[in-house]
Amino acid sequence: MKKQFIEIGDYVFNDVCFEAKTTTDFLGSVISKRMWTQIDNMDRAYQTNIVIIYGTIDEAINNVIDNHPTNQPRAQRAMLLRNKFLGAYGRIVLDMDTKPMWVSTEEEASDIITAVCKMQPLDRPAIKPRVHKRLTSDDLRVDVLSTIKGVSESKAEQLIEEFGSIMEIGEHKASQISKLEGIGPTVANRILDTLLSEEKVTL
Repeated sequence: MKKQFIEIGDYVFNDVCFEAKTTTDFLGSVISKRMWTQIDNMDRAYQTNIVIIYGTIDEAINNVIDNHPTNQPRAQRAMLLRNKFLGAYGRIVLDMDTKPMWVSTEEEASDIITAVCKMQPLDRPAIKPRVHKRLTSDDLRVDVLSTIKGVSESKAEQLIEEFGSIMEIGEHKASQISKLEGIGPTVANRILDTLLSEEKVTL
């Protein structure tokens, strides 16, 4: 095992990057908006990214209120902070390629990181979904792009807005596609492989 300084994430194993945060750290990063920059940097640099949060939401709320006092009533501020915390977690679940995990203790977080690192090198058969993603938008181009792993509906809309059409996306290099916010080189190459492949492409 080798310990060294890394610019992105807290722990890296092969192409898996972990950002580990206490609930207080997570809430602070959400308030300062650093969380979204960190996730974007992880997505650009690594194939699999995990934000693992440990602790309770009440700990986070109380720490923020106690260390950063304002004139706002405590109960009102606590409710706003709770909504901000849960809203940010939900946003990661729905809008990001990064996987969020929330556990009670640092020991549980450590166990999960260890388990992922043990499994990552194994050659496992892919789990094939039985139900394909349903078409959800009013733009078939967006629906087509969002079936690609790592491309959410919002990212598909961003691609169409930037390049104009699916055909034009396929005419650009991965380095150009990965300049878009939230789309790293891995996803960019996957998009091109899907659009340009002459062989069968599976979900």
